[in-house]
Amino acid sequence: MTPLNPLPGGVWQTLLTHAFALVDEIARHGIADPFWTFGGGTVLMLRYGHRLSKDIDIFVPDPQYLGFVSPRLSDTAERVSKDYVEGPGYVKLLRPEGEIDFVASPNLTPQPFDEWHLMGRMVKVETAAEIVAKKLWHRGDRATARDLFDLSLVIEREPQALMAAAPYLVRHRDAFLSQIEQRRVVLSAQFEAIDALGYRPHYDEAADRVGRFLRQLPIE
Repeated sequence: MTPLNPLPGGVWQTLLTHAFALVDEIARHGIADPFWTFGGGTVLMLRYGHRLSKDIDIFVPDPQYLGFVSPRLSDTAERVSKDYVEGPGYVKLLRPEGEIDFVASPNLTPQPFDEWHLMGRMVKVETAAEIVAKKLWHRGDRATARDLFDLSLVIEREPQALMAAAPYLVRHRDAFLSQIEQRRVVLSAQFEAIDALGYRPHYDEAADRVGRFLRQLPIE
């Protein structure tokens, strides 16, 4: 699948430029040709124009990459931002316009990315199924309104691709479905506050769609 043409503008472009500088830091001091993918909600925006998103999520296969993008260890990263959070498996750089996350996570799905030309570079851009698989595999037990919104969209647009990602969607299925029901008041308010663009389901509609889809998936 190709990106929207033209791509939506926004601060994601500024943040991605900074992310490129950090990837170059890995190449300069670590791995000559580092493998990485661009994922998260901003990629879904570039694919579907469903909601505004600006933060940058970069996924790398090895936690050793993260030392090269930490402001604690890298002058280049410190110039990008002195405000950051670092934990096992991730580095989050906080800038006034948004966040840049580097996360150590292997690809999950059989065909996890497409290659796009973005801002003068060839970039491995994660598929919608890969993005949703990572969301639910890593943090499906902590449901958010944006994750529900994104999952509802991908179920509508690419159900067969999601079926192939089933092993990664069921790990936290019960917790996710329980939370979107039990925390409905809080999550529905956050859901309605999402900066929706070309996709505008109501909370109950999205919750019903997600519930029906996830409950049909087999546990392997």
